[in-house]
Amino acid sequence: MSEEFIQSRQNPRVKLLIRLKDRAGRRKTGLFAVEGLRELSRCVSSVGVEEIYFCPEFFKGPEHSAFVAEVRARASIPLCRLSEGAFEKVSNREGCDGLIGIAKQWECALSDIDVSGIANPTLLVADSIEKPGNLGALLRSADSLGAAAVVLTNPVSDIFNPAAVRASQGAIFSVRVAVASPEELSRWLKARGIKAYGAHLGASDFLWNLDMSVPCAIVAGSEKDGLGPEWDEILDEKAKIPMTGLSDSMNVNAAASLFLYEALRQKSIL
Repeated sequence: MSEEFIQSRQNPRVKLLIRLKDRAGRRKTGLFAVEGLRELSRCVSSVGVEEIYFCPEFFKGPEHSAFVAEVRARASIPLCRLSEGAFEKVSNREGCDGLIGIAKQWECALSDIDVSGIANPTLLVADSIEKPGNLGALLRSADSLGAAAVVLTNPVSDIFNPAAVRASQGAIFSVRVAVASPEELSRWLKARGIKAYGAHLGASDFLWNLDMSVPCAIVAGSEKDGLGPEWDEILDEKAKIPMTGLSDSMNVNAAASLFLYEALRQKSIL
């Protein structure tokens, strides 16, 4: 399989990679960019990639060259070398490591999430998350803390945003993700006997008093406003995290992680 060497920033393939930085470009093409050795290697092994671009001048160590050599030996994924200037144009990172790939987006339908084979599942629901870095961190925490799936409601950012992919550290390729309206999610949870618990500053009780030993969904709200009033009729219970100091709230990923840890503890998994 021949490899092209692209030096011009005006090359159509370079322009495609640049388009994938924007949500409109990702939506129109159905593609997204995966940058960095860790994320790209996990993408290759989990969902596959359409093509890989590399720039040896930016490689951070021998493992980067080894990765490209392995892909080349398999001859199943097209490889293309970029000049330093071209790679800097397409990269989404400061201090890039010279590896970026293009992958196909996948459907994130709630109907595709099947928890019937999972004993006593815990789900994470992320509502109105604005910052892609927080969204990626939530995926990473969900993967690390045993969430059966992540459901995005009222999404502001999308999981295919380069910053979300990076912050997930590849968890985007291992965690099942769905997008649904709160109403659709409510019906789905009730049909499966899964309780909905909200992380809420206005709650009167603390998170450890929730019964998370049962199948449950932990609902965390936006960084700015928390959970809106539409959730009042959906949540079975609300709970808060005890806090001291001047701050009246936590980063959404930190808060969600505490709830997920408590669910693990109550389910005697830890």
